[in-house]
Amino acid sequence: MRPGLVFLQKAATLYFATHHARKAMLSNPGSFDASLERPSPSQENYVQPTVGHGLRIWWAYYWPTSLISFFIIVVLTVLLRKGWENDVLSTQVVLWANRILPYVVISAVSMVGIRRILGKKFRSFSIALLPRAPASGGEPLSRSFQRTLRVWWEFIWRNVVYSVILRIAGSIALSVTIGILAALGGPMRTIVPFVSQVLIDGAVGLFVIYSGILDEEFGDFRVTLVPRAVVLSAAPAVEPAPNSLT
Repeated sequence: MRPGLVFLQKAATLYFATHHARKAMLSNPGSFDASLERPSPSQENYVQPTVGHGLRIWWAYYWPTSLISFFIIVVLTVLLRKGWENDVLSTQVVLWANRILPYVVISAVSMVGIRRILGKKFRSFSIALLPRAPASGGEPLSRSFQRTLRVWWEFIWRNVVYSVILRIAGSIALSVTIGILAALGGPMRTIVPFVSQVLIDGAVGLFVIYSGILDEEFGDFRVTLVPRAVVLSAAPAVEPAPNSLT
């Protein structure tokens, strides 16, 4: 491995470790004292997220979402064209529909993908929505529409912002590299842009999932990793009660 890549890998690992250590200290000021005692059941059932966890979660989300979105967009594009050819739809309607179609489809499929991921069981771990309030116990909460929407929105806006920043910051280097490889001709003209898009989506998606979703708090819950071998009670968790004025 080249020295530059080794340096970047070590720097990324150090950042991720520092990020979660800082969150742990802020959320549990007495965590160092508590570590001397026997861990509670909730601590025993906790899995510290790593880059590997984030990568597996991203891939399990990315490839089904991409394939389903692509299929739906192709089908709807064909239907729009048929409607235009049969004078059912005007040219202006078809043009506007084709412009917004990818965004609408990807957003809708992404919502379904996030809901699926929040309940997915991986080989050695699972994702659980645990209550923030200690009085609510350690049982996982349901994947309601509101909770899914919170996580989905956090994932979407961070992806958009970080993707724009990455493309602007690396536009020159990416353009030169892609141009050189695409100039080789043949299938490289198609393969290189596709691979570069996957790499960019992978880098941004991994960063967002690892630093913005896992171990983060959303309203009345937090997204946590738990061991798959842990048998969690099937009884529903005590939903956090609304604040009372009395």
